[in-house]
Amino acid sequence: MNWKKLGFIYCASGENELKMSYGRTPAAIHLKDNNFRIFYGTCDAQKRSSIFYMDVTIDEKVNILYNADKPVLKFPSMLGTYDDNGLAPSCALIYDNKLYLYLIGFSIKNKFTFDTSGGVAISEDMGLTFKKFSGPFLTWSIYDPIFASSPWVLHHNGIWHLWYVSGERWEEKGNARRHYYNIKHKISEDGISFTSVPTVSIDFANEYEYALARPSVIFEDNIFKMWYCFRAQKNIQTYRMGYAESKDGEKWKRMDEEMKSFDVSKEGWDSEMVCYPYMFKWNNTLYMLYNGNHFGESGFGLAVLKK
Repeated sequence: MNWKKLGFIYCASGENELKMSYGRTPAAIHLKDNNFRIFYGTCDAQKRSSIFYMDVTIDEKVNILYNADKPVLKFPSMLGTYDDNGLAPSCALIYDNKLYLYLIGFSIKNKFTFDTSGGVAISEDMGLTFKKFSGPFLTWSIYDPIFASSPWVLHHNGIWHLWYVSGERWEEKGNARRHYYNIKHKISEDGISFTSVPTVSIDFANEYEYALARPSVIFEDNIFKMWYCFRAQKNIQTYRMGYAESKDGEKWKRMDEEMKSFDVSKEGWDSEMVCYPYMFKWNNTLYMLYNGNHFGESGFGLAVLKK
């Protein structure tokens, strides 16, 4: 795969109290022609994330037409909800003239630095306003003992497929704790109630790897194709991009070597890691939104797959 980075797009830098930092997990929908709407998360001074959007055009670079100064979804003031410490976009899907925005919700456990679940909000005006379900549709269970989040949903041949990040365990590492999470799969009839028993899609490749994050899946050439990020390897501790293929959406073959050319830059916002891919197609061309250093604290950019 021959990827070309089109450059940095945006990172919050104190524009208002909800836009102090970050440009977290961007997600795009197509509006018309080469116009797109990108949803992204930014943080306040307490690192609590809310969701904003920008409208852009995409040519050989991204041109920002409008960047909202008010959030379309804000972390709630009600304590105890799955997203009471912030929320960020995970996947945007248009179905039956409605926009389903699948969410990552953050809360805090008393013994750990964070907990995370998956939520959903629905819009009938292409993301200008949303009705959000107050509780998560994806959370920890007997199959996902630590957490379940970062949902990617694809409606294909009448079936709603869900790939998500599943927390397997925490381990003590000296004075620190390390979380282990892989990628699993479920199906649904309505895009909200995913009650099937999950299967593992992407598991740890070796003794060094402990985190597989943000699956992003398209159906192309009669197969499912997934991009994700993985951490770490023997001599690399930060995220890099991975790739896998599947005939049925459940059993996957990892082909990470396909993404070896898409690496960190020599300097700048994505010089330490590349992570959290978001794939979308337009005009028969595949694009990837992605985060850079420190898990999105340095913002997000765009790359294109060259033909």
